[in-house]
Amino acid sequence: MKRILFLCADNRVLSPMAQALARLYAQAGTLTYSAGLSAANAFEPRLMAMLAELDLAPRCSAPQSLAKHADLSFDCCVWLGPQPPPASGLNLDVQWTTPDPSDLSDAAYRHFRDRLAERVRHLVQMFEADLD
Repeated sequence: MKRILFLCADNRVLSPMAQALARLYAQAGTLTYSAGLSAANAFEPRLMAMLAELDLAPRCSAPQSLAKHADLSFDCCVWLGPQPPPASGLNLDVQWTTPDPSDLSDAAYRHFRDRLAERVRHLVQMFEADLD
């Protein structure tokens, strides 16, 4: 099994959205995870509705911190956020500077989700091609 981790500051919107989208494209032998450096109290309010439009949902019922996955190793780690990740010794393979869509209109939020889906699809295809 290969593992991809999508990581953001608080696992409130960016990493759970990317992880849910990755499940659309990942083959059976690829597991996807999401986490934050810390865990927010709840997901961003529109996340569930925006994912539900694609028949998706976050893998977990609440945001999770990276510490929750401390016992796992990952083959690919993707940072998502409006700022570069903090210098915390993280072993990141990919860094995506992405805005927080929380303040966007519904139409702009969908556009953001769909553009992120394309990035995630491309990443998963490249990752899995390397496995062959």
